[in-house]
Amino acid sequence: MNEPTNESQPTPNQTQPAQTNQNKPALAGVCLVCGGGCAVGDTMCARCDGLMRGWLREYPSWLDSLHEFLDSTAHYGGRQPGRVNLPAAPTPIRLPVLDHMQAIEDAAIALWRRLYAPPAMPWADSMIHPSVLKCLSICADCNRLSRLPDIGLIWHDWERLARKTLGIIDVPPSKHGIGRCLNPLCGVELSAEVGAVSVDCPVCGDTNRVVDVRLGFLKECIESGRAFTVGECAELLCECGFQCSVNTIYSWRKRGRIQPAGRNEKGQPLYRLSDVHARLARHDVI
Repeated sequence: MNEPTNESQPTPNQTQPAQTNQNKPALAGVCLVCGGGCAVGDTMCARCDGLMRGWLREYPSWLDSLHEFLDSTAHYGGRQPGRVNLPAAPTPIRLPVLDHMQAIEDAAIALWRRLYAPPAMPWADSMIHPSVLKCLSICADCNRLSRLPDIGLIWHDWERLARKTLGIIDVPPSKHGIGRCLNPLCGVELSAEVGAVSVDCPVCGDTNRVVDVRLGFLKECIESGRAFTVGECAELLCECGFQCSVNTIYSWRKRGRIQPAGRNEKGQPLYRLSDVHARLARHDVI
């Protein structure tokens, strides 16, 4: 006679434990960046994917701006009257910007290698990796970008890079360029808070009065024959204590007392600051 066993047999009313489908990932349909929903098979949602590809497509122009900010005389404010654009970056250059550009290059090449997995032995392929700009373009258009299993880490790395890049090249509304440091051994372009009375040079450490720096820049522009738009001329002269308005300069132009010295990239007429200052010196105002 068979002895009863101690093993409990499942009754029809007992529910069986759910079986894991080995063919379906545990996080299928979940964005690994933000945790939202995404298409099955993808690891990024449409929003995070768009942001990532947008950064990659914008970086060629951002790199051009970063090249300008390698120059220690470049400052916030774009092409304003206080901006000094030199043909080559003098010393000292901004070493943190140089390090940041190298980090962008390394990240672009690493992402390209992650997507295309070139041969481990460099002699197996004559091209080790494309240029940085080509890497950015190829990665931005790669369909596999939104299916990488480690895209969460990669996405946040590029987010940090983009945030730091924009922190360098964006124009803070509270700062503007005022001119060069008055130390003859320095001469670095300075930026100051709007309404500031004095500013410290980040290179030599000297403290300069904003009005003195602006007067020095005015003298430099007059001696060099630099030209600006009507609004830029009026703004700089007013900051230096002269009574000059945009309408005054337009009146001189209409009466033939000053002539444009050229046009900028937007087609706006440019006037030599020395010509406008000379008119003011004659007290020839309306």
